[in-house]
Amino acid sequence: RSRVRHKKSSISSYLPIFGGVVALGILGVYMFTRPPPVDPTTFCAKDTSNIGMTALLIDVSDELSNAQKVRLQNEIEVISSTSEQRQSAFLKKGDKLVVYFVEAQGQAPSMVFSMCHPGDVVNRSLNDSLSEGEIIASKKWRKFKSDTLTSIEQKIDASSDLATSPLVEAIQYIRSKDFPPPAVINQANDYQCVIWSDMIQNSDQANHFKDLGDYKAILKNNPIDLMGVGVSVFQLRSKRYSKYQTNEHVAWWRKLFAYSKADLNGWDPI
Repeated sequence: RSRVRHKKSSISSYLPIFGGVVALGILGVYMFTRPPPVDPTTFCAKDTSNIGMTALLIDVSDELSNAQKVRLQNEIEVISSTSEQRQSAFLKKGDKLVVYFVEAQGQAPSMVFSMCHPGDVVNRSLNDSLSEGEIIASKKWRKFKSDTLTSIEQKIDASSDLATSPLVEAIQYIRSKDFPPPAVINQANDYQCVIWSDMIQNSDQANHFKDLGDYKAILKNNPIDLMGVGVSVFQLRSKRYSKYQTNEHVAWWRKLFAYSKADLNGWDPI
């Protein structure tokens, strides 16, 4: 009995040491894998060289229908979701989202929102759970969604119909401003341009209300290199423009994006 008690006491004496080793191991894993420090206001990593970028370009040169407004809101809600039809999310945790609106010819598109995705509560990894509590993560995700939707809704409410719609020029501006130059673009990062528009180009460069024109000619005057940038189009359909929104019209844009070396990931009529 004495030996048994001694053996038990010997094993128990090692338990604190074993627990300490386990704790140190967990701490070491956390220190090695913990996310980089981020700006508390924008949720963006202080080192922005390795973050992805999604630019959302919205065209309200003509008023959106109620169904189109609701669809836009729903897409923001599921911006980090995937499915069988959408294999890759538009935005991942840490990626930056910038939202632009097309302005009249001669004006740069207006940026109304810029923030990094803090990560949604549903798709949290083990490392996320170790580094941040669910309540804080939920609060950040709600702020991100709320600020995005509020910025978009306020701009839509304040917008009026425009006489022009310089889409190509807006895409060229965003490519130059928000994505790395083609020669140094990091293929490991995720870069995307999401366009919400009727896709009817209307400027001095090309007027689709008259004819489609030569996409190569417009790119010659407005060079755009979209290599490494994925493009997704949500085409806002309307009866008013049905005679312009033809298969030939879609083909024109597909050729333009192909000639610009873009990866056209989707064309979704709404």
